[in-house]
Amino acid sequence: MNNPKISIVIPLYYAELLWSILPEELEKLALANQDYFDTEIVFVDDGSKDKTFDLVRDLKPNNFTFKAIRLARNFKSYIAILAGIQTATGDYITFLPQDLQEPPDLVYRLFLEIQQGYDVAWAVRRTRADRLFDKLSSHLFHRLMNYFWSEWPKTGADMFMISRPVADVLLSMQEKNSHITGQILWSGFRQTRISYDRQGRKTGKSGWSFWKKVELAISVITQFSYLPIRACTVLGIGLAFLGFLYGILIIIGRLTLEISVEGWSALMVVILLISGFQLIFLGVIGEYLWRIFDEVRKRPVYIVMEKIDSDSH
Repeated sequence: MNNPKISIVIPLYYAELLWSILPEELEKLALANQDYFDTEIVFVDDGSKDKTFDLVRDLKPNNFTFKAIRLARNFKSYIAILAGIQTATGDYITFLPQDLQEPPDLVYRLFLEIQQGYDVAWAVRRTRADRLFDKLSSHLFHRLMNYFWSEWPKTGADMFMISRPVADVLLSMQEKNSHITGQILWSGFRQTRISYDRQGRKTGKSGWSFWKKVELAISVITQFSYLPIRACTVLGIGLAFLGFLYGILIIIGRLTLEISVEGWSALMVVILLISGFQLIFLGVIGEYLWRIFDEVRKRPVYIVMEKIDSDSH
């Protein structure tokens, strides 16, 4: 009986410093699990300007096969993972970061879980060995996502394993401004979770800045929730109602001569407050409109410059 094949997608971005560690760890992973599954590695160079893809081109593995694609520019990690899924040929597909903060032995644990009849197996972080600021910003991001979407793991679940039918659904979406975690959760397939402790970085530093996380949060919220638009509507109705009541009070006071209508300062405060809310509302609407515009242009989700297939060597 043939072993199933697992494709491990690894997005690469300026991975030259990590290359002394990464292939060796992948060899160990493939060798340790050769009795359970065949290993295919899918490297996706997400627009690196260093020698990352040259190092991939020279790779000669012993225990796994690999495919590699080089994207024309940096399309961000979600798109890189999607490109890797498109290239992968395995029965199951998973993902590993280039810095191996998610331990490689999670692949075997996820494989065992998905063999129990599930279509998706998540690796949910229990603890993380990161800097305090990274921990706090990550905690805030995932708590916010959980608030908008109760199925979103509170501590984050960036690593997963999916079956081929789930991969086909993800590829059919072809969404540019989205997040693969949200898409998999939205798909509704049979899903399970395991817990793990995230390791510290062996070298280099994370490319995920605070503002990139903010941008990602905005993309996920606008892609999967109408709550910001609904909040603007409710707040607008509330402000209009208060303004109507205030207007009635002014008219009554003026007619009964109990107050004199001057109040330049109060008027300016009201105008500035309402104008501020209007700009916020326009900004929220603009975020949705930009994403609609970006989708309807029908530009390709990513552009591949070069491909490598070790099976054809």
